[in-house]
Amino acid sequence: MNAGAKGESEISAATLAEAGTPDDPIAKLNMTFRSLYGANREQVLEETPLAALTLIGTGEIWRVEHGRLTKCYQPDQTLPKIKGLMHAVLGAHGAWSQLLRGRDSTAALQAANELNEALAEAIECVSAELPVELAHPARDVLAELKALSDGWLSRRRATANEFPSALKKVNPQLERVITAVGQAAYAALREGFEAFRSESGPNDWRQCFVGVCGPGQGRRDNIEIAAAMSVMGREAVGVRLLYLENALTLADGLRFLAAALVERDLGKAVFDDQYRMWRDLLADTAIEYAGGSFFPQMGPE
Repeated sequence: MNAGAKGESEISAATLAEAGTPDDPIAKLNMTFRSLYGANREQVLEETPLAALTLIGTGEIWRVEHGRLTKCYQPDQTLPKIKGLMHAVLGAHGAWSQLLRGRDSTAALQAANELNEALAEAIECVSAELPVELAHPARDVLAELKALSDGWLSRRRATANEFPSALKKVNPQLERVITAVGQAAYAALREGFEAFRSESGPNDWRQCFVGVCGPGQGRRDNIEIAAAMSVMGREAVGVRLLYLENALTLADGLRFLAAALVERDLGKAVFDDQYRMWRDLLADTAIEYAGGSFFPQMGPE
């Protein structure tokens, strides 16, 4: 065991000890029950003939047969590349915020310097990485951000309005890139889902679950669900087409998908409602006091 792994193990043990878990008989029982649940979850996934996973922002569609990844339907290559433009905007916002906050002027200036160097490199790469119709507007956005960072490196004081004002100047170019990429991504994803369906038996396809993996804040109106919905039908959303929030890797996606399948079976067996366990266990009480359901939910409305 390396030093890093040992440190992590010690931290975990210390955290558990502090929480009282090792000496708590109820916690021990719960761990036993959940281990049984986990073993069943793995077997359910292995028994599932067909499923699909896609990670938000990659454009990849992975075929899952009996719990194993068997094929990747490749994305439009523009989508991963254009993510760099929004990353540049995020980075510039982060550097500007540090300068504006003024907590650590040395660290803030270092952030501005790193941003400036990265933007210069991005401007050099953009023509080679993107088609002409996207390269020009993308370069305009990067150049505006670079001008901001040039000013910060000259020790000009950051102001509250300069970042929003700079982005306002190039917002049409940024929106043009986003729209073009959205169209290309949708077409590529739809083509991938069509190929997935054509390579599947009719019965397997009718029962196929599709999991869209991504962060909690990315659940609304994502292009992956829109493309899958165009092939599966809107009625599949929340029933066979599931957003698996906070599943940031394929391994996470497989675990989350397996959990959804097990909880569907559990809901049917315990409550005679296959979607009951896709809601919070105390959901009925929550809805009573909230005056109705809230947040996007899995299962039919």
